[in-house]
Amino acid sequence: MQWAAVVAASPLLSAVDDPERAYGLTRAAAAIPPVAINLELVTLTETSAVVTWFTGDPTRPDSMGRFAPVPADTEVLLGTSPANLRPAFHDATPTPYHYAELTGLEPGQTYFWVARSGGVPAVPTPSAYGSPIGTSAPGAGLSGPFVFTTPDPPPGRFLFAIALCNDIHMGETVAGLATTQAGIGIPPGIMQVPGEPPYTEIMASALGPEARARGANLLLAAGDVSSEAGSSDVHHAKAHLDAFGAYGSSYLVARGNHDRPHTGAAAAVCRPASGAAGYHDCFGDVFFPTGATWFSHEAYGLRLVGLDTYDKIGNGGDNGVMSDAQFAFVRDVLAKDKDQPTLVFGHHPVTLESDLTTVGKPLGFDLDPQQAMQLEQLYAATPGVFLHHAGHTHRNKRTESTTAKNVVFQEVAAVKEYPGGFHLLRVFTGGYALNFYKFRPSLAQEWSERSRPEYGGLSPFYVFGNTADRNSVVARDLSGLQSAAAAANVSGAKATTGATAEGANAGRGARGSVLPETGVDSRNELAGAAALAAGFAAERWLRYASRGSGASVSNS
Repeated sequence: MQWAAVVAASPLLSAVDDPERAYGLTRAAAAIPPVAINLELVTLTETSAVVTWFTGDPTRPDSMGRFAPVPADTEVLLGTSPANLRPAFHDATPTPYHYAELTGLEPGQTYFWVARSGGVPAVPTPSAYGSPIGTSAPGAGLSGPFVFTTPDPPPGRFLFAIALCNDIHMGETVAGLATTQAGIGIPPGIMQVPGEPPYTEIMASALGPEARARGANLLLAAGDVSSEAGSSDVHHAKAHLDAFGAYGSSYLVARGNHDRPHTGAAAAVCRPASGAAGYHDCFGDVFFPTGATWFSHEAYGLRLVGLDTYDKIGNGGDNGVMSDAQFAFVRDVLAKDKDQPTLVFGHHPVTLESDLTTVGKPLGFDLDPQQAMQLEQLYAATPGVFLHHAGHTHRNKRTESTTAKNVVFQEVAAVKEYPGGFHLLRVFTGGYALNFYKFRPSLAQEWSERSRPEYGGLSPFYVFGNTADRNSVVARDLSGLQSAAAAANVSGAKATTGATAEGANAGRGARGSVLPETGVDSRNELAGAAALAAGFAAERWLRYASRGSGASVSNS
């Protein structure tokens, strides 16, 4: 945690050697007014909206095409008609990284809006998955006015909220690498500015406090909390998660492929992985010292099932796999009360739609196709399952299953890089809302913008997602659940326990078994433009097929 104090004091940092990067520092006016770009409507709830953008000098780009940051004010004009826009948000503090949260909005109301800095309207970021700022008003240019409609809230009474996150990658030093060939990163990665705190520290430091500030009662981390599961990195990741609350009661963690057992000195101090000579399991040591790395847990009457989707020995670049013992455990847990509201989380995505639209991936990437199909069949036979949370793709993406039609499969963008944040699941008696939030601290905003050009500049086209990928409302009968307040008043409530007895015991026999081993997978290379085009084509085909079948792609 050596950087924790620096991260916490980030608004006070002054980059003396690079004053144009410092927050809130004024400088000589640019030769031309700054441009306001990369405008994004990040969050849209029934009563609020979050928009972000960047101001920079286009005459001074760096080697990756990023404009030199230029501090300016932050202003949003808002109205119920394009002819009647009034100031709804204004912060005169100069910054290149703009974060405006509009509150007090009316549910189900259409709003027109313009964001600007120094009087210059902000221009939306490019996106291949629909408009990143809502739908432009008829006749509007790139500078707006833009338009959004707030959703109606889920029916019923609010009960509790859960933060969904993944892909912290603690210990990573280069972001955006798909593979390394002959010592060369492909595509070129992005590193932190020398002298700044490591970017994984910045983003992980924001997670706990932000999730609490947004009202989360519980946090689920769906894997890849570490870069390569060295002892120090896993402990460090846990220390940041502990800022949210106590492990096992306030937050739960599932394993990702980066958290798998490793060889090498960084992992050698940890327990040996059973049946795999030379491999050591630091993730298991820290988070599951006495039991299996999969579990069930109950909070507020909600059943939570945590999966280990890399339950094997391997190089991390192939399909996710669940062992037979784990799959049997999940089947047994879901069979005990098929109608109990249930949320499942694990690192690797499940659906065919996710697989078809994941770009630049090796041939094996998501959960093993046969196991994915079997898992969807289990969900279809368990009416209580309503949400599956996954990471791994580093994107905001909501997919559907033709088998488990009543389950939403939500992939959440990475904590560690652009756009950088988490989803907040708000549960009501008559349904739930999912909303993505970017991190607010100044250094987190800076790193999000710095890491935007990942994957050859294609990151915003892929990981940000469309409005429904980031914000959705689903009507569902969840009236049997408790509120967080009611659960807190019940002494010894299950909501404050760790993994259930069956979760703690079911995998102990499996722990001593030999995990299936996989060899080096030479397919773990960037597929490049062909894979990118194929992914975008699949996305377009799925949307076309959905329209042709009479199905609707909406926020419900």
